[in-house]
Parts: sequence; structure tokens; C-alpha cells
Amino acid sequence: MSAAHTGKGDLVEGQHAPPDVAVVRHLARHQVMGLASLFLLGMAVNLLGLPSQTSGAAHLASIAFLAAHALIALGLLVGTTMLLRAATGLGGRWRRLATAGAVAIVAAFVAGVLTLITKNNWWSYTMAVGFIAALLAYGSLLLPASG
Repeated sequence: MSAAHTGKGDLVEGQHAPPDVAVVRHLARHQVMGLASLFLLGMAVNLLGLPSQTSGAAHLASIAFLAAHALIALGLLVGTTMLLRAATGLGGRWRRLATAGAVAIVAAFVAGVLTLITKNNWWSYTMAVGFIAALLAYGSLLLPASG
């Protein structure tokens, strides 16, 4: 048993990651980039206003930003599934963080849908909390594991 496989998938600092860990980190990096894109698109929609609140060029831009926001959110759901599958075999912190990120992504997605349906800003706040939780979980997967 090598030091890279001690502790149910946890790595000793300074050890090279096995291929499965490299896959998890690769997927986590894509999730973080998707979350950053969602943040920027969501802020653009907030600045312009929802399509129902705008007209002219701002209306078209708001529709485009909101559509891109929704498409990337769907991509994050797919990426979450792929990341969970990759992390399950590693166990330990990898699986815990992937699961936490998945719960946060699903919560943020549901809150986003409820924001559109109910027009209640508290769901938007819940979406932001889910975003931050997912960013912390997936960002932690990119950090070196300590022994």
C-alpha cells in the first residue's frame, strides 16, 4: 500500500495523486469555472433586471444572460453527477466534499427555479447560499490533502 492511498482516499501532502484523484480534481475545476460563470451571468441579470422588467436592448441582453445562466446550471448538474461517480471510488474526504458540493448544487438549482416561479427574493438568497457552499466544497477538492 502506497502513501498515496492511505486513509480511504486521503493523500499525504507531497505525494502524487493517483489517476482517480486527477479525474476528480479535473471535474472539480470545471465545476468551479461553471460556478464563476453562473455568478457573473447572475450579476448581469441583477444589474439589467429580469426580462419582464426591461425593454429594448436591455431586454434582449437579459434574456440571453438568463438563458446562459440556466444552461450552465444544467451543465453543473451533469458535472455534479460525473464528479460524484468519480469521487465515490476514492472515499474519504473526496466523497464527502463531492457529496456536499452536489447537495449545494441541487439546492441552488431548486432555489433558482423557485425564484423564477415565486418571484420571492429569499429563494434568490438561498440560491446564493448554495452557490457559496458548492464553491467551497469544489474548491476544497482542488487543495492538496493534508496527512
